[in-house]
Amino acid sequence: MASILSVATAVPPERVAQAHAKALAGEHFRGKISNLGKYLTVFDHSLVDERAFCLRPEALLAVSGLGAANRLYVEWAERLGTEAARSCLARAGADPAAVDGIVFVSSTGIATPSLDVGLIESLGLRPDVRRVPVFGLGCGGGAAGLAIAGRLADAGPAFTHRGSGASTSRASASVLLVAVELNSLTFQRGDYSKSNLVASSLFADGAAAALVTGGDGPVEIVESATYLVPGSRGLMGWDFLDSGFRVVFSRRIPKVIQDMIPETLGRLLDPRGLDPRSLASLVLHPGGRKILEAYETALGVSRECLDASYRVLARYGNMSSATVLFVLDEEMRVPERAPGDLGLLAAFGPGFSAEASLLRWA
Repeated sequence: MASILSVATAVPPERVAQAHAKALAGEHFRGKISNLGKYLTVFDHSLVDERAFCLRPEALLAVSGLGAANRLYVEWAERLGTEAARSCLARAGADPAAVDGIVFVSSTGIATPSLDVGLIESLGLRPDVRRVPVFGLGCGGGAAGLAIAGRLADAGPAFTHRGSGASTSRASASVLLVAVELNSLTFQRGDYSKSNLVASSLFADGAAAALVTGGDGPVEIVESATYLVPGSRGLMGWDFLDSGFRVVFSRRIPKVIQDMIPETLGRLLDPRGLDPRSLASLVLHPGGRKILEAYETALGVSRECLDASYRVLARYGNMSSATVLFVLDEEMRVPERAPGDLGLLAAFGPGFSAEASLLRWA
């Protein structure tokens, strides 16, 4: 059974208070959206206190075109991904040369070669490390990446190279998951839609890393599940324009998530006779206030049960795929966890799809 050895996070240096972000949005969208004051209240009700961006908001507004934005994405994604991964390896006391595979998750920029190449070089990983770049899963990417890393770590020698290297003497594999998102760089200056306004009140930049092994560790990945809602591709994602990535963000998302939860989580909990309210830990992606409230309604739990998700939302906003790993980092620091305690990690993203894992504190 795969286990999570450590988790670490990283954010860029520009911290922006929500009140300042609201003021800037008011200036940018003035005259473009009727009754703007009404819609700007989304900043007040988002439960976001502050966020981190790779550039000052004023500088972000000056970034023009896909090429300029993507060059900044490559620079910052590699920088933040390296910082999070290096901290993750240090927390586990792991030698970079012992890493057999790297799963790199991101949906806010593009790069060929994929950015895991830069991480391999900057971290000092072996040149024969297996590479699994993952694009397009959006907010669900961190949860999906953790499940992929767990399956690969479980596969052991079937996943790793059989040639020379540090992995050949071990029955299990060690896989590094890195999720990086630079949502701020996708902001479209010429998009004056309400969806773009809502997105500007919520999304932020950040990176997270998790080290997963096929052996023993603090938190075991018992089982993972995925669920795709047919005919729901238009709910969330990107429209790819000459100017860059334009956000697609439906108001139906919280209700769709609420309806999906019983089907998705039932695949993990029902065969074991588990009730969500009996779990010691809920590691849920804080996509926004309405999504957190949808979790509470569907699972029949109180807000206190999602305290870590609310804290991450307040401090960092929605960092897409990396966010659920920020919540996992918070949960792994809780000292009261007892051996055998169960937890549920879940996130929802474009597709529209759900990714979930049942966790057990070892």
